[in-house]
Amino acid sequence: MISSAGRRALLVTILATASGLASATERTYLKIVVPFSAGGITDQTARMLADKMASQLGQAIIIENRPGGGSRIGIEAVAKAAPDGMTLLFTNISYSILPVIEPNVPFDPMTGLTPVTTAAVYGLGIVTNNNVPAKSLPEFIQYARKHPGKLNYGSAGPGSGAHFAGEFFKSLSGTDLVHVPYRSTSQALADVAAGVLELAFDASVKPYVDAGKVKLLAVTGSERDPRFPNVPTAVESGLPNFVQVSWLGFLAPPATSPSVVERIGKAANLALRDVALRTRMQSMGLTPQSSTPEQFSQQIRSDIATYRKIAAESKLKFE
Repeated sequence: MISSAGRRALLVTILATASGLASATERTYLKIVVPFSAGGITDQTARMLADKMASQLGQAIIIENRPGGGSRIGIEAVAKAAPDGMTLLFTNISYSILPVIEPNVPFDPMTGLTPVTTAAVYGLGIVTNNNVPAKSLPEFIQYARKHPGKLNYGSAGPGSGAHFAGEFFKSLSGTDLVHVPYRSTSQALADVAAGVLELAFDASVKPYVDAGKVKLLAVTGSERDPRFPNVPTAVESGLPNFVQVSWLGFLAPPATSPSVVERIGKAANLALRDVALRTRMQSMGLTPQSSTPEQFSQQIRSDIATYRKIAAESKLKFE
């Protein structure tokens, strides 16, 4: 029989061994935080890139979805992570828009995280459900003006890119739409298809359009989407200033060393050269596009200035 002292010694030994094993295996993988639910274009792209980057970096990569707060929850999680290259954020232009919509967010987009590289740029599709008697954007605007406060649009929550797009659309079109926040725009898009919502702004519309579950009224890019050559831009549809183009990109925790940023950026850029990956991204409406950390930082700075100007000049109100 083991004495009390022996049992205590054995327990200490077991705990010490377990602790040592945990230390040896803890964080051997790279974690990419996506601040939106699974299934959206940001999440899908992160997973495609992770598959290619894992071989480049020689380590396993997992995707962790941390949706909520218009991407705030995921951003804050990465901002608090160790700057050791083991945790990254993969997000979209919501990173630049969130502080414009919510000035009191507890991070500075210019210093809160370390830009690594962009991965793609893309426009949005403007879709409505099949119950709405409109086949074009002008027809939808006319219908919405006749039903002020009765139609809804969805976004990934306050501060998201779709939230800004929705409020900007309301201002330019003279319509009164009610904002319904979701945890992701993919959920909002699903509700448009189900007839619950009247409008959504999202990039991942093609499966729903092809299946006839939604009507694509227009696209928000400066040019027509090659996947939908017969669908006009919002500008062509009578909204001359309504151009909304987003980016996807990697950011690291603050104080991440230049060598770590360079290593991760190189792996991402090599992944983006893969022909099969590029073809798949283009089929999703994405234009693959890498950058240097400096170029990405300048893009963020430019975005913030642009969106603040739009918000001020259009007197946008975000509620």
